[in-house]
Amino acid sequence: MICPDCRTHQMQESRETVRYDECGLSNVALQGVRVRKCPGCGNQLISIPSLDGLHRCLAVALVNKAERLNAAEIIFLRKSLGWSKADFASKFHVRKEQVSRWESEQKAIQMTVQNELLLRTLVAKGQKIEHYEDHLEEFASKESCGQSFLSMLFDHKQWSVNNPLCPC
Repeated sequence: MICPDCRTHQMQESRETVRYDECGLSNVALQGVRVRKCPGCGNQLISIPSLDGLHRCLAVALVNKAERLNAAEIIFLRKSLGWSKADFASKFHVRKEQVSRWESEQKAIQMTVQNELLLRTLVAKGQKIEHYEDHLEEFASKESCGQSFLSMLFDHKQWSVNNPLCPC
């Protein structure tokens, strides 16, 4: 493949681990994805297979994490449901300003445990998440230990979590 930017060099292909900040979560890495690079201009094309499957896998990982959800994770899960902030507020019987507070990076106000568990349940509802009900008391029971990295692996035509979200 010729580079679409400089139109002079052949793109070189490799399998790499890349960060996936575009999903709105700053702690996601995709392992083994195809990356094409132009040796001339430095243009880089990343091929992410089964984007819907990846986002569902990320949502499942967030639903199952033991720590409380942060603002970016709440936004990701809300969007995974296809909801606007107004939809979210309506479904949770809160004002739109409350949703903005939950999703604020600067002055975030944590969701109540009940609301967080409801959000996790609504996201989980569309697909069976193994052992979710068995560990319901554990989910959202620990404060976050800080930013941990979520490594995603595409293998055998599906995405899976390659490491736990939190090492603690």
